[in-house]
Amino acid sequence: MFSLRSIFFRPKKSDYPLARFFYADLELKRITNDLDSFDGNKEPQRCQKLIDRLRKTQQRVMEVVWTIVRTCVLEETRASRQYRDKFPEELRGDHMSGPLWFGAECLAAGSSVLNHESESDELRPLARHITTVMEAVRTKLREQCLRDVSCYPEELVDTLRWFDYNWAEFEFSYVSRMCPVKTTEELYQQHITTILFSETTAQALKDKFITEDQMSSYDPVLMLAIPRLSILGGLEQEGGLLDLNKDTSMLPVYFRPHVSNLIDIKQSLSNLTPEEVTVLKQCLASSVDPLQAGTNMQSEPDTMQTDADLEPESDMQTDTDVEPETDNMKTEEETPTETDPLLEADSQTNTDTQGSSQRRDALQCLYLAVSSIADQMITNHAKDLRQMLHHTFKMNQPFEPSKDVIMVAKTDEIRQITSTCVEPSTSEEISAGESRHHVLGQYSDCGEVTNIPQIRQEPPTWVPDCQVTRCSSCDDMFTLLKRKHHCRYCGQIFCQSCTAKSAVLDFTKTRGPVRVCDECYEQYTSLVAATQGESSSAHSSMSAS
Repeated sequence: MFSLRSIFFRPKKSDYPLARFFYADLELKRITNDLDSFDGNKEPQRCQKLIDRLRKTQQRVMEVVWTIVRTCVLEETRASRQYRDKFPEELRGDHMSGPLWFGAECLAAGSSVLNHESESDELRPLARHITTVMEAVRTKLREQCLRDVSCYPEELVDTLRWFDYNWAEFEFSYVSRMCPVKTTEELYQQHITTILFSETTAQALKDKFITEDQMSSYDPVLMLAIPRLSILGGLEQEGGLLDLNKDTSMLPVYFRPHVSNLIDIKQSLSNLTPEEVTVLKQCLASSVDPLQAGTNMQSEPDTMQTDADLEPESDMQTDTDVEPETDNMKTEEETPTETDPLLEADSQTNTDTQGSSQRRDALQCLYLAVSSIADQMITNHAKDLRQMLHHTFKMNQPFEPSKDVIMVAKTDEIRQITSTCVEPSTSEEISAGESRHHVLGQYSDCGEVTNIPQIRQEPPTWVPDCQVTRCSSCDDMFTLLKRKHHCRYCGQIFCQSCTAKSAVLDFTKTRGPVRVCDECYEQYTSLVAATQGESSSAHSSMSAS
């Protein structure tokens, strides 16, 4: 019976998620039937090709299912995905739904994951349950596809919410048993180190050691500069994360193997002048050796000072050459006690040169010691450092006025214009004003029409998914992890973070709040508030008259 209905009532191919699900699920059923129709042992190559197609099609089906879930199930009613923070970076997101579904079916059929036989036995009951849940969801979605692809009944929404909770439980159980998962302590260590990186980056931006252009372009030099500068910043800060007076167990785990080296670095830093510390930070930020960069800045003043000191001494020697002959009538015993000014100048110059060389060597040793610790951290904790640097870049991006800020400013202007409008005093003027408001817009006190947007009364036309590759608000590129979401008020496409708010719209078929973008949320709420204010003011004026 269902096959006949699918022939006569099948939906047309369109951008509706339910229509996309119907044809993706239909392709999945065909591949499954092909796999069941022959012996895989006799035709292994064909079997492998079909399995590859099966896994790809399962991923397509799951992507459409999650699109439907995000469309009709409110974010606050969904199962929490905070456990994904413990997962390895490459296993986060919905792009693993297809492989997880395939793994659940293999476990339900009696197979075991290689080198994880005991874990497979523990997961088998849960795998059988999730395959049953998945089949029930597919059945509900297929039935709705044959009715109406443009709406989601409450019964279907409840089924999808039930599936979301069961899938979250299976995903956490499967990944935590098959892959290394971070403990709470490891996550804490990663977070506090990210804080150290972020604070150091903010201070480096303030001190002009790094530029905003480098941050916005994700300059590869900063991948080395930020950990290096963080070591100096942590050592300089009393009571901070790298306070060596604390117990070693209180330090971030990434720095514990280098405690002895950190102690030597801190002692050497105490012997440097503030100017030398600045030169060292500049060298660490630009990955330039102090012998090539910072020392040139110090050697030039030393040379100039030496030349200036020599000039008066040479004049003094010239004066002694023309002294009277009576000065030369000293005994031979008195001659060795005399000091030559030229010799004094030469010895002073040698002393200054030797001291300058020692300072350069000290800077060079500190540069190499700090760079060595940072480079070992990057090598030994590559994944964690990459994730911490990613968060650091995001937290320290240059601020640019977004559309939200501009929209709030425009909303304030609208409210100011509305507050200055002349309110009618008689019932005739009230009715006339209301008719003008609905036809032309709001009138100001000077009789001109102001371009104030009205509350939308009809659903917008949705922008097709295929025409958009970036978020309409933050301009981020859409990927497998960053999915597309339609705003129910304007029809544009945004990312999840830019459509996290919801509002109750009169023209939608659902009774509850629906997903809207941040800009439309601000505009809609301000217009609703303005409308309520106008109705209350009109009521008060009528009562006064």
